[in-house]
Amino acid sequence: MKVVQLTPYAMDRPGGVQSHVRDLSAWLRRQGHEVKIIAPPGAPTYAEDGLMPVGSARPISVHGTQFEISHANRSERRAAVSALRDWGADVVHLHTPWTPLLPWQIWRALKLPTIATFHATLPDGDGFDPLAWALRRVGHHFNRHISHLIVPSQAPYDQWAAAAAAPLPTILPPAIDLSQWRTAKDAAIAADTPDQFRVVYMGRLEARKGVAVLLKAWSQLQAALPDAELIIAGSGEEEATLREYARAAALTNVTFQPPPSNAQARNLMASADVFAAPALHGESFGLVLIEAMAAQAVPVAANNAGFATVMTGKGAELLFPPGDTHALADTIMKLAQNPAHLTACRSWATQHAARFDVTSVGPAYEALLQDACSGAS
Repeated sequence: MKVVQLTPYAMDRPGGVQSHVRDLSAWLRRQGHEVKIIAPPGAPTYAEDGLMPVGSARPISVHGTQFEISHANRSERRAAVSALRDWGADVVHLHTPWTPLLPWQIWRALKLPTIATFHATLPDGDGFDPLAWALRRVGHHFNRHISHLIVPSQAPYDQWAAAAAAPLPTILPPAIDLSQWRTAKDAAIAADTPDQFRVVYMGRLEARKGVAVLLKAWSQLQAALPDAELIIAGSGEEEATLREYARAAALTNVTFQPPPSNAQARNLMASADVFAAPALHGESFGLVLIEAMAAQAVPVAANNAGFATVMTGKGAELLFPPGDTHALADTIMKLAQNPAHLTACRSWATQHAARFDVTSVGPAYEALLQDACSGAS
């Protein structure tokens, strides 16, 4: 097959969708398929196998999270579609198609068999949300015009079911190549770094991600764990506020770092004992939790619908109520003060992560793409 991956997000920006697109594309190539990735342009120096940058994008913030609005003008669309047709494109994998606008533009012009992954969970609320209403309408439109609709977990599936979607989507977790995360841990062990208990947060610094909850929990921990350290790696609209809170609260052993590169992210995660994921809401899955587990960092995560999908079995013991600073502090404390408990949780995490590796998940995506090519629905 010749597969076109359409994403609204620049591939050089860290994110779960980008990781999924990148790793699934590489796996499909190893199975003998050809893949092109259509995305807004990132940094001029960024390169990716099969990447065709198209159009432009600008960031906006909605429902407490930031994403890009992308767009291609008429000449850019024509050039991209012509190139893909000349290449012989067979099938499209459309990602977050309700995120305006580039993927929808290219998809509509290509008129090829399509599968689509809706990565996000829509915000829940009691009142009328015009954005959520519009996105649901868009979702139903795509459901009528594509071969297969995919969601990453039970949380968005339940929203589609409540909205009476027909047919209902397939639940299929993102495909992620965990080999380099495992290798990063092997390198960290070989380096024989100092034995200091380390907690890491890595991601966007925005209110929805709950980093303020983590800092407040750390203020309860630092007296009991004077040698432990917390590293916060990322950027965002909350960064100045978070830094000021850490300063005003006289938090010790807290370091802020800029967003890491892919290699730096793996090395940082592999150096951690605990990966803290305090997101308050809006998570459709927990891909970053899987990456942490592969690097043998124990994830301590807020019990939102997306993270709970990943933290099953023994992992449920590592969930805490969103926003509950005391529960977060207690969970970290138990891991820090009980090496046997930390080792047991690390062993569970390493084994659990393997279920989500691209080698386990990739064949299901390949089958859906082949099914779309054959004209089945």
